[in-house]
Amino acid sequence: MAAASFMLAHQVAGKAVRDSFFLSNYPVTDLPKMVMASAVVSVALVVLFARAMARFGPPRMIPAGFLLSALLHGAEYYFGPRDPALWSVVIYLHIYSLAAILLSGFWSLMAESFDPHTAKQVFGRITGAGTLGGIAGGVLAERIAVVFSASSTLLLLTALHLACFLVLATLRRASCGSPREETGILIPPIKLLRRAPYLVTIGALVLAGTCSAAILDYLFKAGAGDAFGKGVPLLQFFAIFYTSTQILTFAAQTTLAQRSLSKFGIGRTLSSLPMGVGTGALGALLFPAFPVFTAVRSIEFGLRGSLFRSGYELLYTPVPAAEKRSAKTFIDVACDRAGDALGSGIVQLLLWVGASFFVSGLLGTVLALAVAGVWAAVKLEGAYSRLVEQRLVDRAVELDLNEIQDFTTRSIVISTTAAAAIPKKTALETPAVPAREHDATLAVLHELRSGDSRRVLATLKNIERPDHLVAAQLIRLLAWDEVSEAVREVLQRKSGSITGLLVDYLLNQDESLFGIRRRIPRILARCDSQLAVHGLIEGLSDPRFEVRFQCSRALDSLVQRCPKLQVPADTVYAAVERELQVARPIRESRRLLDARDSSDPSAFLDEILRERADQSLEHIFSLFATVLPREPVKIAFRALHTDDKALRGLAIEYLDSALPPRVRESLWAMLEPKTVARALETHVDPLSELLRAHESLVLMINKTPPKE
Repeated sequence: MAAASFMLAHQVAGKAVRDSFFLSNYPVTDLPKMVMASAVVSVALVVLFARAMARFGPPRMIPAGFLLSALLHGAEYYFGPRDPALWSVVIYLHIYSLAAILLSGFWSLMAESFDPHTAKQVFGRITGAGTLGGIAGGVLAERIAVVFSASSTLLLLTALHLACFLVLATLRRASCGSPREETGILIPPIKLLRRAPYLVTIGALVLAGTCSAAILDYLFKAGAGDAFGKGVPLLQFFAIFYTSTQILTFAAQTTLAQRSLSKFGIGRTLSSLPMGVGTGALGALLFPAFPVFTAVRSIEFGLRGSLFRSGYELLYTPVPAAEKRSAKTFIDVACDRAGDALGSGIVQLLLWVGASFFVSGLLGTVLALAVAGVWAAVKLEGAYSRLVEQRLVDRAVELDLNEIQDFTTRSIVISTTAAAAIPKKTALETPAVPAREHDATLAVLHELRSGDSRRVLATLKNIERPDHLVAAQLIRLLAWDEVSEAVREVLQRKSGSITGLLVDYLLNQDESLFGIRRRIPRILARCDSQLAVHGLIEGLSDPRFEVRFQCSRALDSLVQRCPKLQVPADTVYAAVERELQVARPIRESRRLLDARDSSDPSAFLDEILRERADQSLEHIFSLFATVLPREPVKIAFRALHTDDKALRGLAIEYLDSALPPRVRESLWAMLEPKTVARALETHVDPLSELLRAHESLVLMINKTPPKE
């Protein structure tokens, strides 16, 4: 933003200095010759600069170019008074040619300094800062010329480009650690234009616009020279004029540009420039006076920098990257300068002829060029639409509908996307899926991704059995608390056919997917397959306790419903041992984020002990229930949560006889050692005693108030 403000301040102040210095030393009739000569020099510099850019890159060349420009301005200030006529030509060539190339190079550097997403966010601020800098530059040039002298403005230009060098050199050092390499192939512009009529039309639009601008510029400056003479008054007028047009451009940028694109589209927005210029030229034909020429020139400036520029940059959206890099520089600089040269050539030709209809002839030419510009803009509207549509169909360009601001592109994307969803019929085949099903799927996905819980819930009510595309989106919605229960109900209707997809998400230990992972086991509990068992067993190794807890509960439910499914005991006992090695403070502090599913008929472990159960112990006993007889495990767990020492002893005695030694020893260390020792001294049949005590155990638990 700082570099852009300094650069545009130089551009506005430089135009005032360039024009006033030249017209103070030469007659206005020499201006067309100067413009044509500057255009030739500019094109030559573009070729040299393009080669240097390809070799050294924008991060080196652009700061070096600003430093060279600052040094050249210093030389102009020092040597200018010795030969004002010669150095006014040097100043004109310098500001017209080199400064324009540096402006284009600056945006190339910005494009390589930001990724596309960040660029969309910051380029508007950079442009706004540049516009404000341009206003400040015009004011400074006018004040310095009045307070000091006209030549002192050269020191202002020196300081501004030196500031650009310092800022961009700092940017280069900050970004040198990760340089962006060019991977595209540079296509010769002439070869590219031959095979791309679309780009030729863009070039014609630029050529017609700059040609008419050059003609209007001559009429405006000729009138300024007659009205203000030479020296400081002329420089002061130009500074005020360029500052005023910069303010006009800024106002149009902020109030009209986006509205025009959104309402009228690219073609009509582009045609605003030739239509405005044509209308102004028609008014000047009726009233050929200097104030009218000034008004028409300011209208051209304002429309070019606002409405036209906003639509013009969008024309390159569907152009491939390699073609864009070659064509845009050529059109922006070469075609622009060729238009200046052509317009100045027309002026010079009429000066040589000495026609009595000189002014009316020039304005008539501007009218003809305006008609040509409107024709090119209308033609580009259709060509742009066809190119965007083709690129979208080929999937060669990706556009986010939410980020498209112009009416033309938005309508193309919507129509193309809808058309692409309908399979094309041929004489030899019939589409397997009707077009309406494709449309319905897209509509469902659109609603599910809307971010509005009410729309999502309404859509879920209409989904009977989701296909795989919709199911993948539904799994992502499991992390959304407001809709997760409804999503789970829908996924459970087709859980068997998406078991692999569910397992993939369950085993992805990305921390951002925790909200999804902890809710998948309840769905896998309805997948009656060995694949679901394998996935849940792998989930017992998840780093988050709640995921492991839900996996053990799902395994218990799955085995209860489908006893034929095999759960490897060694793997289960290994998972239990890992849980028993967790420190007691951590184990006792565990809490579940999701509420218990009270409607689960297999939730025997917590239907009564929901408020009192040790959740780590509950997890362990859920695992026991998958490899041991479930009813005794259930009763033993409940017995451990009573104050009856005899029942607790029976539970411990049963577990001592049923568990492997390595698991048993770790479990005793987790329970109260004294209770375990006394229980192991009894000599009764623990299993039969536990089963016989079941009914009294339930009554005892119900009467026991939960611990605070």
